[in-house]
Amino acid sequence: MKYKVAVAGLRMGDAWARSAVENPDTELVACYDKFFDENKLIDRKYYRSCGAVLVNSMEELCASDADIVIVSTPDHFHVEQSVMALKAGKHVICEKPLAPTVADCRKIIAAVRESGRFFMTGQVCRYAPGFRLAKKLCESGRIGELSYIECEYAHDYNYSRGFRNWRMDPQIRREGFLGGGCHALDLARWIAGDPAEVFAYMNHKILTDWPTCDTGVAVAKFPNDVIGRIFVSIGVKRPYTMRTVIYGTRGTIICDNTSPAIQIAEQELAEAAGKIDFGTIPVNISSHNVASELREFVDCLKENRQCPTDVWQGTRTVAFAEAALRSASSGKAEAVEEIMPQCGE
Repeated sequence: MKYKVAVAGLRMGDAWARSAVENPDTELVACYDKFFDENKLIDRKYYRSCGAVLVNSMEELCASDADIVIVSTPDHFHVEQSVMALKAGKHVICEKPLAPTVADCRKIIAAVRESGRFFMTGQVCRYAPGFRLAKKLCESGRIGELSYIECEYAHDYNYSRGFRNWRMDPQIRREGFLGGGCHALDLARWIAGDPAEVFAYMNHKILTDWPTCDTGVAVAKFPNDVIGRIFVSIGVKRPYTMRTVIYGTRGTIICDNTSPAIQIAEQELAEAAGKIDFGTIPVNISSHNVASELREFVDCLKENRQCPTDVWQGTRTVAFAEAALRSASSGKAEAVEEIMPQCGE
């Protein structure tokens, strides 16, 4: 059996659509983009020849015979479109961040509960080979017990404003600390667990014509007395980076999603060599590995098991960002809202 896939949003969704064509277990049957004829960055030739139907509305996409709808539109459309697809009986993959607020996320949670369909939040950093290897090394005890973690998301959005500049639209007021920073926030959660408390500072010194802060740093308390720092900037003048450093009681890992290797320093090797230094482990570079995300989702459908990046995981990352934003406003540490599924979910 092949699962039929429909994609909404063909800029972020381009990789999803191509993955659906290439995956032997899926078939791309329908695509929708409100600005298909206007956005020159969409590969219109590809979509007119790939065999999928180009529909004219989200309603038409949800009325298709697709089993899976992938919502890869700008953040502020995620709630409406995900809920619409779930109510139409579709399984849904929604790009990150799940929604602009926890209150919005709860609308998707309610629709997931009511529909009984499967749901994935597209937290792609969990599928980058470097980060996956780093987590595996941590879990195997290579660097001892986790002590401190720092995750960065640095990306100059002056060159990534979105179609019609939606990311800097004062009516939308997208928070960069969530919109882009959700990568770093989710990665920290994935490795260190759900934070209980966060203290943050943010400023607005680079993208001064944008409506929200462009740079922020948050310090968080994670389970087992682990502490961490999250740095996010959508204005910083440097090449894109998702550099992450993981400190354990017996070693350190440095990794990102754009380098061909991760670095690891280990106490056991230092004791043998008489000095401590970093060694390297080669990894494939796949910073936006949506093909692996789609494979995982299809496997979950086949095996009738919960997706690791489900609606709860997506909501918890938004809750982390919300607490940091509250802290930057209040000037004090803020508790991170607990997001707990009901029994059986």
